[in-house]
Amino acid sequence: MAGIRMEFLLLLIAAQGTNAQTLYSIFQTKADCKNGPSDLFHEFYDAVTMTCEPCSQNNTLQKSSSDGLTCECNPGFRYTQNFGGTKVTCQACPADQVTSSDGWECVTCPTSASATRTCPSCASSTRPQVQVGRGVDGNWVAAPNSRVCRNCGNNTSLNDAGDRCVRCNKILGIRSELSTCVCDAATNEANGYCFKSTDSIPNDDPTLYNIPLEAGGSVKSKYFEENLRAAKVLCESYSNVTACQQLANMCVLLLYDRGSSRTGSEQACTLLENIPVDSTVNPVVPTLYYTDDPEDIVNNNDITTSYSFDPPMTMKFKVARYGLGGTFLGLEDITGGLIQLCENTETRLNAAFVFGTVYSSSCSISALSLWNQKKYPLEFFDIYLDYTDGTERRLYKVPLLISNYRDRSGRRVNDGGIANWQLTRRFFLVDNEATITTSTSPDVQTAPNATYVRYAQSIQLVLSLQAGTTDGKINPPYFKITYGEVAREAAQGGQKVSVSFSVTYSMDQGKYTRDFQIATGTLGTLSVLYAGYRTWVWSKRGRRAAIDFPTILNFIFYLAGSLANTFFIITFGISFYWLIFYKRQNAVYLVHPSGQALEDWLALFGSSFALKTLSIIHMMVLQCTTDIFLIDWERPKGVQETSKDGRKSGGTPVSIWRTYFVANEWNEIQATRKISPVLQVFAVVFFLRVVGFENVATMDPDGSVLKNAADYQSQQSYVYRYAVAVLVYLLVAITQWLFYVFIYERFIEDPVRQFVDLCSMSNVSLFIMANAAYGYYIHGRSVHGKADTDMKEMHQMMKREEQDMCGQRGLMPNTEQQTFQMTLPSRLRDKYDQVYLPAALDTAMAGNRGAGNKGKVTDKSVEAYTMLNKFLQAFIDHSLRDLDYVVKDKTLLESVMDTEFFDVQDKGILYNDNGHSFDQVLFIGNESSLIIFDTLLFCIIDLIATDFVLAGVITYLVSQLIILVRDSGGRKNLAKKTLVDERFLI
Repeated sequence: MAGIRMEFLLLLIAAQGTNAQTLYSIFQTKADCKNGPSDLFHEFYDAVTMTCEPCSQNNTLQKSSSDGLTCECNPGFRYTQNFGGTKVTCQACPADQVTSSDGWECVTCPTSASATRTCPSCASSTRPQVQVGRGVDGNWVAAPNSRVCRNCGNNTSLNDAGDRCVRCNKILGIRSELSTCVCDAATNEANGYCFKSTDSIPNDDPTLYNIPLEAGGSVKSKYFEENLRAAKVLCESYSNVTACQQLANMCVLLLYDRGSSRTGSEQACTLLENIPVDSTVNPVVPTLYYTDDPEDIVNNNDITTSYSFDPPMTMKFKVARYGLGGTFLGLEDITGGLIQLCENTETRLNAAFVFGTVYSSSCSISALSLWNQKKYPLEFFDIYLDYTDGTERRLYKVPLLISNYRDRSGRRVNDGGIANWQLTRRFFLVDNEATITTSTSPDVQTAPNATYVRYAQSIQLVLSLQAGTTDGKINPPYFKITYGEVAREAAQGGQKVSVSFSVTYSMDQGKYTRDFQIATGTLGTLSVLYAGYRTWVWSKRGRRAAIDFPTILNFIFYLAGSLANTFFIITFGISFYWLIFYKRQNAVYLVHPSGQALEDWLALFGSSFALKTLSIIHMMVLQCTTDIFLIDWERPKGVQETSKDGRKSGGTPVSIWRTYFVANEWNEIQATRKISPVLQVFAVVFFLRVVGFENVATMDPDGSVLKNAADYQSQQSYVYRYAVAVLVYLLVAITQWLFYVFIYERFIEDPVRQFVDLCSMSNVSLFIMANAAYGYYIHGRSVHGKADTDMKEMHQMMKREEQDMCGQRGLMPNTEQQTFQMTLPSRLRDKYDQVYLPAALDTAMAGNRGAGNKGKVTDKSVEAYTMLNKFLQAFIDHSLRDLDYVVKDKTLLESVMDTEFFDVQDKGILYNDNGHSFDQVLFIGNESSLIIFDTLLFCIIDLIATDFVLAGVITYLVSQLIILVRDSGGRKNLAKKTLVDERFLI
């Protein structure tokens, strides 16, 4: 029993192994199948197993079929079974018989069979003959299983296949008086037609069939050779509609060349042009050339339809399609990319004709695919615009501007001005037939005999608004087409070709140009006047008696700053106006700027950035060369004795650390800004990219932030991107500024006011001379008379100040005013320079002696510091007999114009200010200029890269670099001018 079970189990395993599915096979193609003379059995390719299988009989009886997918009988053998593949069996015919045309019978030839087991052609010296087997009723015409030769009847001849007699319509349709299908004279024959002797037949000149190439040279077209002469006569003499269209197509294939040096004086276009066009005699000749003034054709008011953005409208273009032979294929809408070579979804392809959408589509396609006549059939197109005039529906003939067109002198006039244009009517997308040069029938799918393929490399639909329109009326549109060509050898080498389709809009820029010039001229003039005024103020504060080189140089920089701001306002105003009114208009009266207007805007934008860069450099140079001195009011502690020469000695020396501390705090706030650069860039990029505000900048009527990804996204306009970027950048900056001024400064910290408080607690004043005789003063003299003390006493002094148990901090008694603007007497400046310059020279010489000595304090520096400290103390205390000052308020006009009307002689003037005037020598007081520069930098990078993220990164890095340069230059200037050792500036 156990043995039986074991045997059953082994049988079950064997059965399972036998039925196991094979999941792989040897890789083979049709080229691997054996079909050579030495192969005993020919093979066919099995489309089920994807392998080569042998025929059921040897190569004497069977061979592989022409497509390689089955087997068939050899000549002299007939089928006994034919179910394809291995289910084909053949049987030999008798030696005196051949295989019938269907392969199932053996038949006898009219004469003896040839060695190849086929029937020879019928031979007749008088009439054409055809071999006949079975009649149309299925019965044998002669004896069963035999063929006989029969004469073709009158007015008939053999067809191209040679198996049937057909009426010779080409000859008899014109020469019905002839009794045979043979033309009566060779001079009357053309392309298989027999014309009358009175018909004007073109000479059979080989140059008539040449198609010129853009790369040079030409190809002889077999199609032209077989059809051109007959088409001309049929059109001219017999008004054959199809022949006229065929001749017109051949002219289009020549790219409308009417006898340039590349084609010769007579060819398809000249033949067509010489045919009289008469509405009664010959009404079927198509008009390919426009003869009116091109300016009048593309700029007129014939189209009365008003186009709008809301609701959006689609331009209804229709196209009349013609085959190469002139057959009319129909009139249909241009939808679904009918005239576009790039593939895409139908929605995106149709977006090209949504009015107002600046459309652009480009791609690279395999050049070899252009030889596929099934995918790219050679068709010809006449474009019409379907529009309504009142209640009447009309078709407007849309002109074409073929860039490759050459006039009789060989010039490409369509690349020049409109006055020389030649507008035409018809075009093709891909020509993969006309350049076939051999008479052999090409493969329908790949046309291997076409030596070149010509294709529409660029198609551009150009639309323009009527001048002065406010209701969306347009001038007649036109298509601008540029053709390219590719050789078969290059295509077989894997070359790709680039093709594009675009739609552009324009309008009369006269009003815009006039307004632009007025704005630029007026505001530019005001900028020049303002720069001159600022230079006068600078010269006045610098005590310059005449116009010298520094004055001229400063005027240039002031002019750069004022023009930069003016150009920034103009460019932003223009771009913002165009964005808002373009996106929100209903009836169209405004389109995206183009041409000279756009170039002017770009020039102004670039100039604004360049001039602002110069202005920022000028500002930094002025700030890093400002004269500044720290006045220490602290007095030595203990008993001091006065020597005979007036010097005091004894007591505890005053500590310098308070001065160093104040100098370090000033150094820290030199490059401080009111806005955070990193937060600014992050917020701007967040709103533009993440939220999607940049989507508003597309060159189409859709102004929405969120757009459907399936819809066509028009290309970004850098004018609109500029408007959106500037708006977002300024709004974020203004928000930061408001937060800083109204919240951060009030409730968190105010670096400027804190620095003034620090000066008071440190008993140190700042004497800042931005110009030779103008500057700022921060009164830091302690109300307690000292600051060099311990923590306990310092706490007590602050407590007394809180309880109002001491005097106020102001310079004048019973006032809190600590900051002032100064206009100083010339003698004070002379005295300052007299003391300071020797020390500065000594420090510079010490630095030249070695890099390690740079920034170090020398003995002369210490001496100069002491003298300047005492001198400026005496000036502030009114202790100098011939140098004094008064404190007063500026008049309203002086405050508005930022100047001083009173000339200082012996007495200086200290003007009360708002507590922030001295921040003009700091970044924090020039925030508006820095914001404008950052905005322009952000936009100029985006203009180059069209990437807001990259623009944000570069803007942040540049802003940090500017801060670094300003901090480094300010530190060196602070050490140099305050005579403080740079090593103590952290």
